[in-house]
Amino acid sequence: MSMTDLDPAIIEACAFYDAHYAGADPIFLEPGKKLMLGDRAHPRRCRFCRLQEPAVTFKDEAHALPAAFGNTGLFSRYECDACNHLFGEGIENQLGNWSKPMRTLGRIKGRSGVPTIKKPGPDKCWRVEFDGSGFQLSHYEDEPFFEIDEAAKQIRFQLHRDTYTPVAALKGLVKIGLTLIPEVEVANFRETYDWIRDPDHRRNFVSEFPVFRTFVPGPMRNDLIVLMLMRRRASVDNVPYAFFTMAYGNEVLQVFLPSIIQDACIDGRPLTLPAFPNPGSRDAARYGRPRVKVEHLTGREPVRGETVPAVFGFDEMRMSGGDSPPT
Repeated sequence: MSMTDLDPAIIEACAFYDAHYAGADPIFLEPGKKLMLGDRAHPRRCRFCRLQEPAVTFKDEAHALPAAFGNTGLFSRYECDACNHLFGEGIENQLGNWSKPMRTLGRIKGRSGVPTIKKPGPDKCWRVEFDGSGFQLSHYEDEPFFEIDEAAKQIRFQLHRDTYTPVAALKGLVKIGLTLIPEVEVANFRETYDWIRDPDHRRNFVSEFPVFRTFVPGPMRNDLIVLMLMRRRASVDNVPYAFFTMAYGNEVLQVFLPSIIQDACIDGRPLTLPAFPNPGSRDAARYGRPRVKVEHLTGREPVRGETVPAVFGFDEMRMSGGDSPPT
């Protein structure tokens, strides 16, 4: 794809981020590749609770981002066992519930494979699962949850999202960025570390916190994760201090990392930021251009029964066993 093929908005966004931010080398995670963040210094200190050995232990292998996103190779020496368990049972679980529909559609393999989505409850119900060869959509006549457009070769449906607390899912995203930052930056985020560790999600920390979610249509690799950390240039004082992007499957998440110290210069100032540019699929004419949605994950109350609209394109559809069309 040449520059002349790019949407003018993408070219403009590239110029904006080049002028305002400098980026660290991106991390490419592929099957079989293993990276460890942090050095082997002893005694080890946890950057999240700030305790060090022997007050805390470091026996577990701490994922730098949750395994649910397909991470099998990026780990961290920065996280003690107590914090690892706290996050795994709390904010990372909340993030997993929020992101599950996107991970299913992107065929992202977690510890137990691609997650299955089904209607909650003990009875037989509709379900969406991926078996390695394609998606299996099962439903019953009295509860259809999708519509088939054979002319357009599309299936439209509503996916159930497990209960989650928005700000807890947001903390789970921010925790990934706080793991990626270099040690020299940790002092700029002391209050942010305390915030993500606080199990009381009613505490006010940020009133506005947009997360850019870019969907890239078309076939994309489901075994590649790309992480990029960006920091504001020294001569700039009118944008947030830092953010990171995470690309996996068909999704790109852009998450800002709030710093009480470094973001004081923008406190109370109106901000207008474009989403980090993404060139999209190799065949934009066939699949369309990337679509950006701004997610507002600052709600402090659990969200139950939420549905996520989705559209599948298909080349072939086969009926099997009653009303279960795999595509």
